[in-house]
Amino acid sequence: MTRRRWRITVLAALATLGAVYPITSLFVETTWLPQAVFVIALVAGLGLVGRGLTRSRVLVVLAQVLVTAYVILARWTGETFVLLVPTPATLEAANSLALQALDTINRYSAPAPLNDGVTFCLVVAVALVAIAVDAMAATWRSPAAAGLPLLTAYLITAANGEAALALRFFLVPVGLWLVMLHTTARAQFGRWGTASAAEHSEIDEAAHDRDALRSFTAGALKLGAAGVVIALLVPAVVPHFPPRYLTEGLGRTGDGGGEGSVGFNDTLDLSRSLNNQDQSPVLTYTTTAFTRAPLRVLATSYYSRGEWSVVGATGARPESPTPLPPQDKRRDYVITVSDNTLAAPRIAAPYPVVAVAMEGTPWTIDPVTRDVRVGRAVSSYRVTYADLAPTPPQLREAGPPDSPDITEDDLNVPERSRDLVQRWSDEVTRGKDNALDKAIAIQNHLRDTSRYTYSLDLGEQLRDSEGRPLEPIQSFYQTRRGYCVQFATAMIMMARAQGIPARMAIGFLPGQLSDEHYVVRASDAHAWPELYFQGYGWLRFEPTPGARAGTPPPYAVVGSDSGATGGGREVSESASRSASSAVPTTSTQATAAPVQQQRGLLDTIGAAFTVRNLLLLVAVLVGLLAAFAMPITAWLLRLRRRRAAVTQQQLIEAEWDDLTSHLGDLGIEAPEGVTLRQLRERYVTDGHLDEENATAMRRVTATLEKSRYDRPERTTPQEAVRLHDDIRSIRRQVGRTRAWQARARSFFWPAVGVSFWRSLPERLLARRR
Repeated sequence: MTRRRWRITVLAALATLGAVYPITSLFVETTWLPQAVFVIALVAGLGLVGRGLTRSRVLVVLAQVLVTAYVILARWTGETFVLLVPTPATLEAANSLALQALDTINRYSAPAPLNDGVTFCLVVAVALVAIAVDAMAATWRSPAAAGLPLLTAYLITAANGEAALALRFFLVPVGLWLVMLHTTARAQFGRWGTASAAEHSEIDEAAHDRDALRSFTAGALKLGAAGVVIALLVPAVVPHFPPRYLTEGLGRTGDGGGEGSVGFNDTLDLSRSLNNQDQSPVLTYTTTAFTRAPLRVLATSYYSRGEWSVVGATGARPESPTPLPPQDKRRDYVITVSDNTLAAPRIAAPYPVVAVAMEGTPWTIDPVTRDVRVGRAVSSYRVTYADLAPTPPQLREAGPPDSPDITEDDLNVPERSRDLVQRWSDEVTRGKDNALDKAIAIQNHLRDTSRYTYSLDLGEQLRDSEGRPLEPIQSFYQTRRGYCVQFATAMIMMARAQGIPARMAIGFLPGQLSDEHYVVRASDAHAWPELYFQGYGWLRFEPTPGARAGTPPPYAVVGSDSGATGGGREVSESASRSASSAVPTTSTQATAAPVQQQRGLLDTIGAAFTVRNLLLLVAVLVGLLAAFAMPITAWLLRLRRRRAAVTQQQLIEAEWDDLTSHLGDLGIEAPEGVTLRQLRERYVTDGHLDEENATAMRRVTATLEKSRYDRPERTTPQEAVRLHDDIRSIRRQVGRTRAWQARARSFFWPAVGVSFWRSLPERLLARRR
């Protein structure tokens, strides 16, 4: 194995790692990266060993594919193996992991959550890229072609990320690719021969070659640098076109924030969001209130083309939130959150928020929606919130809405659905003369299970007579089928059609009681409408029917004259009572999973060292040790003998013994009773040495004769170094003439290592005696 081949292999592995590293920005965790690094190193090691054993390029790549595939399958589907052999169940398990990854990609925005299926597919993709890059750069010695798989790996991130990638993500793989080109080009250029010159030519051919190489290198570097500069400048002047994603999932954030999963990333798609059933915990909390309210994450008034979005709101915005109703119209409670996994800048809290306490983390409150935004993800925090307590008579007497909190978007109805929504809402609110009764009528109409069906399956997309997809509101009106997003949107639009400002709130239902704490899971994610009432602000309603939704607040129930609060401990009261006395409310089963908090480096490393991973690592190490026991033993013995050599004569004898032993492993035995020169001719003939290596063999035997029969001081260190270089060249030349089976046998079963282990019992017995 030449030094350049080692160098190009390492460069190919580093370039692969540099190209796949940006994928970490697409997912909330990086636990897949150490496994990807292991696979890249495995591919590089297999390539080095394979190229040392055989000249067949196809065999090298085939070995990389088979061994890497086996290791990956053993890591993720090892429980389906029988006697360490994959079975048909292995393919089924791999297919299940792939389907899990596809579902995650289709369901979430970047950064998306990480699971076994996604990790499996990422490692498989990294393995394919690593094999392609190593094959092109090192096996076929065509690093220019290796740029294609590197570009593919880079585009996976560029095409699915929510924002432009940092410059370093581009420069690192490109820089390594240029170094690969430079390394290979220098090697190829160095093998070019110069024109034949006269025997006594005055031209210094060596100096001429060095000058030509420097000129060639300088030109290549200039060309590569110019290409990189052009690649960086062109995007700055060429207009950006709308991205086209590989799937409908990753990269579909609204403003590039990438704060959470679909539904928490500033966009909410009526046709697909909030319909996951993941049971992963999102947070746990305790509260001083007896009746628990939903935990809101964000609110938005802007609706366009079937999506709710935080961006795009029109109209003037106030600089600070509108003051809350006075104390006689509300009661304040405290919620203490722990084990929070929502990604920044979102936190979940009941609405409206009065105060927030979180150490060392900056936070702000949106002046219109009162959403709380944090500077970085927090695992625990405490929020004081107000439980508004209006009675139905008070809301009926509230005046017309007039507040800086109301924007143009709060009364906007899509033009395409305006007539339908107006007729629909007029029919539902017929006979009602105030905003509260109209809102209750709309809510009760949508909660009527004889008219509407709660279902995560929206059925086939409906189209109009011209074949165009119907607007989601029109589709919901015809199918009468949907989940929380569809029901909340329908109520918002019908309320707006009646002149009631309305907006969409997204968050979680209260969760379930568990060991004196309430646990909110991903499946508790929910959407509900908020309607504005003068003097009380934005109030929650619950149009989603059945047990898969929350309970309407008291003011939204016909015949209820009580306030919204059901009791509890106010902020001013003693906190001695336990939150476990609270009455649990119904949780949802459908909706979307939020993003987990970014894990630190120590957490990532710790997560990789599971019992299964450690056992697999030990098994791999034991297998490698068993496979390479003899080569390692032979190498250590040669190294020990060289280091034990005190004189140049001893070092030369050690080198010669190493050569004869290696040639014997390749099938060229040294007959007994022959002279050194006769053995030399045998090696030249049977080893099929070319003229250069035949000359090297003659220098080796001449140096050995001088070392054996001349005065010791006349053997110089320079001769020993030249002998070492000649022997390396001879070994490579003879190895290329042998069949691959012979080379494999000489590598894995060298006679020096075998004789050491075979004689070990005798040596131990002799030492014991």
